[in-house]
Amino acid sequence: MKQSKILIIEDHLETRKFLETMLSKEYEIISAENAVIGIDFARNKQPDLILLDVILPILSGLDACSLMKQDEKTKRIPLILLSVKNTQSDITKGLSVGADDYLPKPFDFQELQIRIQSRLKKSLLVDSQPIEIGDLRIDPSTREVSFAGKKAQLTLTEFDILKFLAIQKGTVVSRDLILKEIWKDSATKTNDRTIDVHIRALRKKIPSLTKHVISIYGVGYKYEE
Repeated sequence: MKQSKILIIEDHLETRKFLETMLSKEYEIISAENAVIGIDFARNKQPDLILLDVILPILSGLDACSLMKQDEKTKRIPLILLSVKNTQSDITKGLSVGADDYLPKPFDFQELQIRIQSRLKKSLLVDSQPIEIGDLRIDPSTREVSFAGKKAQLTLTEFDILKFLAIQKGTVVSRDLILKEIWKDSATKTNDRTIDVHIRALRKKIPSLTKHVISIYGVGYKYEE
């Protein structure tokens, strides 16, 4: 079976070499020491997943993430940010620019492996049947979302959360259930407030969702038509 291709964008030589050595046991690895080279590799070599350090020379990881998530060639590639910055504010900022996951340094390698596997599985598991609820249309085969005919550019995680809520239309879905569904094996290590960050991003990108994606205080969310 063809190996998945992972792009590592990391300027710290020891960390980059460690990731290359460990991940090359299971994946095809491409690496770049800065985001300028990394973006070029992402566009032209089409990796299946990107590991991106936040603190980089020339162009920061946050700016690089934002650029790649706006680029038609790279926006659908799962992207995990790695950073020594680990406050909730830092994580929120990382997710708000389009990252699909955020792992603070120093990280446990086994946890990183779990998150990589989870993201790669999500990018492969697609259900071809479109979901239509009122003005909302979700196409899992292309991972495209539109509302009242207007397309919205969502990250992979935003797409997965919206799809999950839409499937459970009219039902209150707890944060815990969303974590287990979206983050799978790494759910216990992911802060449930991360969900709120993605929901805010969804509402910002599709303002009409504000009256459809309803917050249930102390529990979670539900999608109402």
